Amino acid sequence: MLYVTTRSSRDAYTAQRVLRENRASDGGFYLPLHMTGFTPEEINSLADKSFGEAVAMVLNRLFKVRLTGWDVDFCIGRYPVRLSSLQHRIEIGECWHNPQWSYKHIVNNLTLLLSEEAVTGNWVKIAVQTAILFGIFGQLKRTGVEAMDIAVVSGDFSAPISALYSRRWGLPVGNIICCCNENNAVWNLFCHGQLRTDGLSIPTAIPEADVVIPENLERLIFECGGSSEVQRYLEACRQGSVYFPGDSTLEKMRKGIFISVVSSKRLEDVVPGVYRTNGYILSPGTALAYAGLLDYRAKTGEMRHAVVLSLSSPRQELKTTAQLMDIPVQTLRDWIESA
Repeated sequence: MLYVTTRSSRDAYTAQRVLRENRASDGGFYLPLHMTGFTPEEINSLADKSFGEAVAMVLNRLFKVRLTGWDVDFCIGRYPVRLSSLQHRIEIGECWHNPQWSYKHIVNNLTLLLSEEAVTGNWVKIAVQTAILFGIFGQLKRTGVEAMDIAVVSGDFSAPISALYSRRWGLPVGNIICCCNENNAVWNLFCHGQLRTDGLSIPTAIPEADVVIPENLERLIFECGGSSEVQRYLEACRQGSVYFPGDSTLEKMRKGIFISVVSSKRLEDVVPGVYRTNGYILSPGTALAYAGLLDYRAKTGEMRHAVVLSLSSPRQELKTTAQLMDIPVQTLRDWIESA
């Protein structure tokens, strides 16, 4: 498969180069020159595939490799992503069942499987996360679920753009709920049609969400407005001015994406509340996405089956999670280990 970039479609690049580099020589992000997506028959077949087989199906299409489900299982474990059911048709997609209790471990290992080099390019991260969503849907489909919403932390925008690609490639994804904290520049872009490019990050308990200008926002702008719109955006960034997307671009950006803003203070109610009602401990980032999903449902009345993507375990963030639950760190550790 050949690749172009978000800033130019004149030059084509090989998959091996994409695996090695974070950005192209023109500074843009790599994306497939042609991506036909998956047929309804292939999507339906996910119910009969293991998680590893579903991930392999997507990565084989993107990188023209010949991975098997066993290859993926050997690389990241047989059950690296698991679903935990909460009330009201909400599933927590736990992408951290590995020795490091982190999604990054999955990305790094799959990158080595694809390229034999310990380099994680931007497109690899997007591709792996998209493949994981296919694997998650396969698990849901086996239980009779035919479509799902996805709630994610905005962060560097890799999670929302991965969900967008999965929908464009055939996965029955309804709305993508993109969740911000006090660093809510993306909310201003979607709701007011403007993005300040000179803002300052506000430190919170969720560092991965403390992003003013998400780097993968460039991908969304390209998908909705093309390379010419990307150039307008980049010029605003260079000048430190306000970016105003064109009307048609903004309309496309808003389609199927809901932006929610959740204050850090609110998580002090969400984390202990979910533990009381479901017996489940949310990590801070997962709690942000969960609260954003509740806001989306309250505003729209939509109750479609939803997956909250969880990219780190509360084991990794014991101190912050314990503070949100107002309990000692050792008590939280004991709860987690006894679960």
